[in-house]
Formats: sequence, C-alpha cells, structure tokens
Amino acid sequence: MAGTQKTTLGTPDTYFITANGKYVFVEYTTQRTKLFAKIRNDLEKCLDTAKTGVPHDKISEIIYCHTSSNLTPLQDSEVKTLCEDVGIKLTVIGIDKLAEDIYLFHHNLSRDFLGISISTNQIQSYDEFIISYNSNKMAAPIDTKFLFREKEFQDIGDAYLKVDVVILSGSAGTGKTRLALHYVKNHADAKNEKIYCIHSNALPIYEDLKLFLDRPGNYFLFIDDANQLSGLQHIIRYVSMKPEGYNVKILITVRDYALQKVINDVREITSYEIVNINAFSDNEIKELLETSLGILNSDYQERIIRIAEGNARIAILAGKVACNSNRLESIDDVSQLYEDYYGSTLEDNQLLVNKNLCITAGIIAFLEAIHLEHIEALLPILQENGLCRDSFIENIRMLHEQEIVDICNDKAVHFSEQCLSNYLLKYVFFDKKLLSLSKMIKACFSSYRERTISSVNTLLNIFRNSTLLNFVEKEIKLLWDELLTEKSPIFFEFVKVFFRINPTETLLLLQNEIESEEKVICEWSNIDTEKGKNYQHVKDDIIKILGGFADTTDLPTACDLFFQYYLKRPDLFMEFYHAVNIYFGIHRDSVYYGFYTQITFFEKIKEYSDDWKQEFIVGFFLQIAEEFLKLHFSPAEEGRKNTITIYQIPLVMSEGVETYRKLIWEYLSSLCEIERYRAKVGKILSSYGGTVEDVSISVLQFDLKYITLILKSNFPPDKLKNCILANKIVQVFNNKNCSGESLFSEYFQGEFIQLYFLLKGSDYKIEGNYKEREKLKKQSIYQYISNCDLEMFKKLIDVCSDISELDNRSSWEVGEGLGIAFDAISDKKYYYIDAIKYYIRNDTPNNLQPYHLVDTLFSLSSDSEVYEIIIGEEYSQKNAWVCAYYHELPPELITEKHLHGLYAFLKDTSDRDITSSSMRDVDFLEKYKAIDELALIEGCKIILSKKEYSPFIMHIYFDLLFNSYHNAPKEVIQKFNCNLELLEEIYCTMLLYDNHQDYDGQFLKEIYLVRPSILDKYIDCLINRNKGSFRDHQERHCCFFALDDFVEIYNEIFEQLVRDSQFSRLSVPYFLEVLLLPKQNKQKLLEKQDEWIRQCICRFCNDETKMYCLFSVVSKLEPKRKREYISLFLENKPLFEDFQRIPLVPTSWSWSGSAVPMYSAWIEFLESLLPSFIGLKWIKHKNYIETKIGYLKEQIESEQIEEILRG
Repeated sequence: MAGTQKTTLGTPDTYFITANGKYVFVEYTTQRTKLFAKIRNDLEKCLDTAKTGVPHDKISEIIYCHTSSNLTPLQDSEVKTLCEDVGIKLTVIGIDKLAEDIYLFHHNLSRDFLGISISTNQIQSYDEFIISYNSNKMAAPIDTKFLFREKEFQDIGDAYLKVDVVILSGSAGTGKTRLALHYVKNHADAKNEKIYCIHSNALPIYEDLKLFLDRPGNYFLFIDDANQLSGLQHIIRYVSMKPEGYNVKILITVRDYALQKVINDVREITSYEIVNINAFSDNEIKELLETSLGILNSDYQERIIRIAEGNARIAILAGKVACNSNRLESIDDVSQLYEDYYGSTLEDNQLLVNKNLCITAGIIAFLEAIHLEHIEALLPILQENGLCRDSFIENIRMLHEQEIVDICNDKAVHFSEQCLSNYLLKYVFFDKKLLSLSKMIKACFSSYRERTISSVNTLLNIFRNSTLLNFVEKEIKLLWDELLTEKSPIFFEFVKVFFRINPTETLLLLQNEIESEEKVICEWSNIDTEKGKNYQHVKDDIIKILGGFADTTDLPTACDLFFQYYLKRPDLFMEFYHAVNIYFGIHRDSVYYGFYTQITFFEKIKEYSDDWKQEFIVGFFLQIAEEFLKLHFSPAEEGRKNTITIYQIPLVMSEGVETYRKLIWEYLSSLCEIERYRAKVGKILSSYGGTVEDVSISVLQFDLKYITLILKSNFPPDKLKNCILANKIVQVFNNKNCSGESLFSEYFQGEFIQLYFLLKGSDYKIEGNYKEREKLKKQSIYQYISNCDLEMFKKLIDVCSDISELDNRSSWEVGEGLGIAFDAISDKKYYYIDAIKYYIRNDTPNNLQPYHLVDTLFSLSSDSEVYEIIIGEEYSQKNAWVCAYYHELPPELITEKHLHGLYAFLKDTSDRDITSSSMRDVDFLEKYKAIDELALIEGCKIILSKKEYSPFIMHIYFDLLFNSYHNAPKEVIQKFNCNLELLEEIYCTMLLYDNHQDYDGQFLKEIYLVRPSILDKYIDCLINRNKGSFRDHQERHCCFFALDDFVEIYNEIFEQLVRDSQFSRLSVPYFLEVLLLPKQNKQKLLEKQDEWIRQCICRFCNDETKMYCLFSVVSKLEPKRKREYISLFLENKPLFEDFQRIPLVPTSWSWSGSAVPMYSAWIEFLESLLPSFIGLKWIKHKNYIETKIGYLKEQIESEQIEEILRG
C-alpha cells in the first residue's frame, strides 16, 4: 500500500508468475497471538478459487511469511497438508528462517535496516567499495574517468589465461586501484561471477570469508593493498579449492615496496602473474587534470605535474586543493599540499588544538607502530612532555575513536593512512616542534633503530625544502655531539646511520680507527680470491661507512681511507671486493652523476698502486676489472619493508663511460708489460662480452681499439691459446654484427687454429640445428682425415693438449671432434694403433671415454698387444683404461690368465687416489663366468672391500647395479642367486654411501621377497645413516605397501625405529610422514595407509611413545580422517589421561608470511571435535580441547599484533 509499510488489502497479499506461467501466492502477517488460526484462515482464502479467480492447477506454490516463533510442529504439518491435498506446495518462513537468511545471504539488510554488522566490513560489493573509498576525505576519489591503462587492462586478461591470481604492482598513486576496479566491472566473465572487493581494516578476515564464500561457485575477488591484509593466505587458498567446486579468480593491488611480501604469501599456495603499473607521464597527468577536475590553466597544470612526478593520487589531491582554494600558492610544495588537505579535517577532530593528542600522534607516526605493553623506552619522552603511561594510552584510544589510528587486539597501534602519518610526523617535530627530534631519536635509536631511520628519511625525502633539511641536520649534529661527549655505547652505531649528515667528522673518526688498526702481515699468494665470491656481503663497519660516500664530494677522501685500510687489512680482501661491487659499482644513478664514483675510484687505484709495484693493489684491481668491463649490469638495491629490487642497466656510451673504461684499459695495457700479470689480463679479455644490448654497441666499438692494442702487443698469434682468445673476442663483436675478424686476421691463419675449428665444429649459437651441425662436423673431419697422415693426425692430439683451460662446452666439443677423428681411422690398423699410443703418451687430452677406443683396438690387434699399449706408459687415466681393457675383452679370448689379471686389477689399491671418474659397472664380470662360475660374485666381493679405503671407487662400480633403467630388479637377483647375502650387503653399503640409490624401493622390495633378513639391515641403515633424523623424504620407504604382508613389515620397522632411534619422539614422525602423508592419484595406497594406521591404533594403543609418533603425523592429515582415527583411539583408550598424550595438532610445522591461517585451521579442526565430547564422561576431554582452542586464539592475537609491529 503506497505510503505505508502494509500490503494492499486482498487475497493474496502479493503474487508473481513463474517462467512456466503458474502463480506463486505470498501472504504476510505480523500477528503474534492466535497465529495458527490466522495462517489457516489466510490459506483457505488463497485456496478459495471464488475469491482469487485462479484454479488450483494454476498455482505452483504459496509462501507464507510470519514474525512469530509460536507455530508447533503439529500445526506446521496441518497447514502444509491443507495445501498438499490440492497439489500446491507450501513454504512457511518464520522469524527464525528470516534471521538465518539475513545472516547468510543479506548482510546489507542486516546493516542498513537492523543496524547490525555481521561481518567486519572488509568484504564489500563493488558499489559498496566505491562508496566506502570515496567517503574517506583523506583519499582521492576513485570513480574518476578511466584513462591511459588500456594495455595494462589487456595484460590482466592475458594473465588470467595462464593463472588465477594476478598482482598489480606499482608505486603509490599510479592508478592500481582504479585500473583494478575497471577490470572488475568490465571483464568478459563479470556477469557470471560473484564479485567482492576486499580491503583491510586490521581485523581478522577468516570468519568473513566463510560468510561470503559459503558455497561453491564462480567468484572474482579484488584485494586492494594486499600487503596490509594479515589474512591474505586465507583468501588465496580458495584458488586451490577447484575440486570442491570453487572457481575463484583474484586480482591484487600492492605498492612496489611491499610486492615481495605479497609474492611470498601467494607463491606458497599457487602460481601468479605480475602486471607492473608505471608512473604516469607528464602529458597523462595533464590530461587527467583536465578530464577529472577540469583544470585547464597551464600554470596550475605545470605546478601539479612538478609536485606529482607521475603520481596520479598526489596529482588529484593537489588538483582538489587547488580547486577548493582557487589559489596557486596552495600547491607550492608537498608540505603545503598536506597542510591544506589534512589540516581542516584534523581541526574538525580537535587534534591540532590538543597538544597532548598531537604529541601522542607524533610518537606513533615516528615509530610507525607501537605495542601498548612495551612502551618503556618512551617513558622519558612522555614524562618530559607531561604525560604518563596511562594518559598516553588514553590519548591513543581517543585517536582511535576519531579514526586517526587503528588499534589491533587492543595492543598494537598504527596509522592506516601513511600520508597522514607523514604529515603528522612533520607537523609535530618540525612545524610546531612539540617534540624534540634529537631527544626522540636518542630515546628510540636502540630499541627502534629501523623505524627511527625510516622516520628521519621521511622528513628528508617527502618534505623537500631547505629549512626542514637544515633543521634535521641541526638536530642530528646536536645529538652527535651529545653522544660523543657522553661516550655513549651507541655512538658508533649512530655514526654508521647518520654519517652523511656529518661527513667530515665521520672521516676523521674513521681515520683514527684505521690508524689504530694493527697491520696484518700476509703474502698476496696466500689471499683466497675465490672463496665467498658468490656471496655478496660486507660485515666490516668501516668498509660499509666508506662505501656510503659513493657519489658524494667527499668520495676522494673516503677512497684514500678505503685503500689505506685495505693495505692494513688485506685479510679482509673479500669484504673489500664485495664493497666495490655494492657501493662503487654501476647502478641506476651512475649516469646522473656522470660515473663520477667509478672514475674517482679507478684514479685512486692508480695512485695507490705505486706505479703497479704494490702487489696487493694490482691483485685487487685485476679481480674487479672484469666486473666493470661488462656492458650490462644488474645491481640489487634494498627497498622499504625488506624488499630488494634488481635493475637491468645496459651501458650506453657517454663521456663518463668513456673515461672510466679508458682508465681500466690503459691500466690493463700497462700490466701486460709485467710478465706475471699477463695471464690474468688474458682471462679478463676471455670473459669480455656477456650480455650486450644494441644500445651498448657504441661502447663495444670504443673498447675495440684498446682490446686490439692489448691483444696484438701481448698475445701473439704463434700460440694456439692466443688465437682462441682472439676468436672469442671476435665472436662477441660478430654477435652484434660488428665485424672484427679483419682486425685479427693473422690469428686465424695458423695450422693449429684451423685444426681447432675443425674439431670444435660450427658455433652452436649461430648455425643450424644440432643434427645438421653434427653432420657437417663429421663430414669435415672425415674429409680432413682422408687426406692426412699420422703426423698430421698427431697435430689434432697436440691441439687438444694445448687447450686444457677451455670452458667446459668448448672442451667437450673439441673432445667430441677428436673422437670422430679416431673413428675415421678405425679401419687403418697401424695408423690407429700409433695414434692411440701417441694419445696415451700425451696423457689422454680431453679424457675421451676409453671403452670405444679399446674396443676398436681389439678389432685391430691381439689382446696381449692391446694390453701392452695400455700399460706401457704412465698416465693419469691408466686405471680407467685398464678397466676398459677387461671390460671390452672379447669373451672368446678370455683365458684363466685374463681372469687372474682381472682379479689382480680389482685388488690393486692404487685407485685410492681417484676422486673423479665416469661410471663403471659390474655386468662385464659375467663374461668371465666361462672360466669361473663365480666370477661376478668374486669380483663384487673385491669391489665391495674397496669401501674401506675409497667408498667413491666402490660407488662407481655398483651405482648402475640398482638403477632400474640399467637393470631389472629380478634380473639382478637372478645374477646373485647363489650369494644373496652379498647382494644384501652391497645394497645396504650403497645405501649408506648414497641415500638416493633405488629411490622408489623396487630393488629393496624384490630382495626382501627372496631374503627377508634384509629388513633388519635396512632398518639399521635408516638409523645409522640418518642418525635418528629421517628428514630425507624417500619414496623407497613406501615400497612394502605393494606386498601382502605390508602390515607386519611396517609394524616391525615402526617398533625397531621407536626402540633404537635416538630421540624417537622427534625423529620417527619424519619417517612416518613419508609413509603416511597422502600422495596424489594413489587411492590404493591411501587405503593401505588407512589400514595400517587403524591396526596400529588398535595394536599399539598402550604404547605411549608409538601413539605420540603416530598421531604427530595423523595431525597433518585431512580433518575427516583425523576425526576417525581419534575416535578409534578413544574406543580403545577412553581415559582422559591417555587422550591428552596424543597430539591433536601438528608437532612440527612451517609457514610463509602469516601464521594466522595455519592457527585458524587448527582451531576449526579442534572445534569440529567438540560435538563428539558431550556428557560427563567426556568433560575433561572437552575442557582440554577448549583450552587448546583458547591458547591458539591467543597465538592468533599475538601473531596479528606482531604483523602490525613488523610492518
């Protein structure tokens, strides 16, 4: 009825027509007394065709709504029968059903009409999010026109073709949220999904998720500023719930400095794609101001563009301030912008007129976050300003009520709006000077060092004006003098942080430290220049501070001290080496500074080299020169919130680049004149090139004249290694289409370099596919061999002997070529034999596999001649060649003498010094069975005995024995059928040497079937090898599940491990995890695991240790199975004293990011147990579980607080 909250009189109160043309009648009543009579009367009217004019067969359903709870089951049944008798469905909706539906499905009704918020309002609809976002006067409006991000919009869509989680990353104000909302509203599947927008308000989100994502379906979730959300992993886990019917896509925004934190949370659960959002260009900011705010005045536009520096949010904020004030001065700088934007709002809250509130807000802004139970370090500051602990906390609560700060779990306090925090930091410490900055730094430096540094940086970097800079410098120098006078223990730590504020005094202080340092005497030859080279880290404080002077006017003085300190402490070589790369290396600001740091540093190197007589300086320069001669650099820089950014910097020619590289090349040229340094310069030239982009070609061309001079003056073409060096350099230039061959033509005319090219073949980076290259290489070598004599062939071997220092790939290619050459003469008896003798005499360069070569020898000579060839010289690979002799000896030639020779060879212990070798095998021993039926067994016994002096040699013989690609398990057992005990011993010995043997346990299983005694030895191996740890998760342990008696086998293993392992409660669960944690697509295995667990509980329930170990693993299974096993345990051991001894939640765990999702899952499981413990019999059990739940909730609170305090 229009204008009232009542329905229009008549029957029914409401009706609608369904898709099939039938009617649904709806009746409502708020009557509380005589409800049953009222309902029956209304239904009779609905069924009266005379009143409604609608026959019964045209009515599909009647819905009756009432607001009472006084309808009995009998009455409910009677009214339903009334309708069902005429074929009409009746649905009765009472106050209880109405409340349930509002709770589950209609949260807006609850909030808007009842004033009850069911959720924490962190999950909202698209429209609710827009309204909520724009209601914050301290944020730029979000429903502006969508501009400039069409490519990024497409990138998001493309990313969703590969993954379900997309992360938008960029700095503040780049339009991440605006882009995300545009995609949420306009992407292709938007109409088929439930869309929710999520933003943190520092409260737990787990319950909200269960409320909104309460059933399977298609969902699209947008998470704004995901790094602020402590329960992010809770949300991400829905992506992995496809089997349960959840099809969830997630779009995340995060500021670039916090990207790594979000990545860490996401990648633990699923894969993701990142779409980077870059800052806006000046023209884009200009168009944004014109279209969104109507700002057309060029003076205003230019001023805002200068302030914004590509930040759209700051641009909009500045534009709003300018529009509201209508004066250009209102956006003079960021300070004025913040003042105009936040000032009026804070005045409305009476914050700026309440000194104590301002001081409190300033302290929170300085520390970013505070734990209310740990503010002891702040008490002196509070007392000096007339505050005590209680009044400080009361002020915080007032700030919280005014929505200026957030309080988490009544303990952790922080600003949710970073810009507001920055503004108050400046307002309190600089504008009004309500707090002394120097005293605040002094009070907080020890306990809150990182946050103190962050706040000072904010003052210096966000509010850039000379007055503020002078103020901060004055405050820090004031504290500097105070700490120095007091001889404070934190003084040097203070200097390490703020040395740039007081550079001259810092350098004087370091000079005194260095002069007092005792000189370390050592020889350059004793300096290890490789150890720790890949671990870039500097610990020494003096080195770190000196490195911090890079790009400053005091750098020359700092370099003087750097080299003076290095010459006193050459034992710290690796720290100095890393410091050069970290502090003085090429970084993204090097171009801006004209490579001033690099030029200064290398000039100082020359100064301290004493005309290259100072060996420690020369050695240092030669170690770092290679790095600075790269043409592409990837420096890593620390960002906020423990993030690291790696930049890709291709070198572009400039005056600074030309200067610093000229210095290096000239120094290298000078050092080449000193014989002992020439080889190292050659290595530097050999490594030249690497990644070269097109923009660096001019640098490449600049370097060429110096490289040419050094090469031609010091590395003549009469040596093969110099020709190969020239070829490497030419390849660098050829790869960028900068031909250099003509400059070095004399290096490629010699016979040996041509033979090198022949053996190596064409460059794999340039010509054709692999098969084509190999075919061409073989044809070329065969063509050469067809026209060469022995002396010419020997030159091929000489080439291989001359290139021992080649990189692995080139060495392999040349060795392959030599192998092809030997094949080419394999039909020429004397030619081949003489070539092999020469190869052996030259110590088998490239160490070709001897088996094929020896096999060819047997086809050309008698066995005695082959033997004499092999043993006639002393060479490093002699043992391998003798082994190849017995391995390749044709079966028809074998005699008893050969067998004795084989046994003698195997017994020879001269192989004890071999530490590197290709794999051998024992299969060849079988061909000696014609002489001795037990040849395989005897040979294996001898080899097994080698374990006493060289487990490595034993390993290279037996490694293939238990490799299923080489041998089938049953075939191996057949071979050792006459001595299975030996096979058992070999297996266990190999297992102790290499735990990856027989990874899936197929050999172990088959050996057990014929020799069950191996089980005890296998268990001993487990205990002895792992020393009770069992942390190496091996599939081998599960092999016995394939056997009928797996229960008895695993019972035996379980009992022995518990009995004999050290600290069994800690170690045995790791073994059981391998055994019992579920594996994908292994249903039969799961059934057997279940069978073993159940019998274990029944059989060993009286053994406290076994039950503890077992349930330590059971606690990691899925909830349904856990509940079943706990129930089975209680059937056998119902007493509380027994129940409290079994773990209900994991005893070992790990997580990434927040631990809250893990604790929440444990709570959910424990709560699911409670309905099983009803009655007095179970009261202790129930109390025990509730206590654990309470403890876990406390842990969640603590974790949430720690997350805020950690930032």
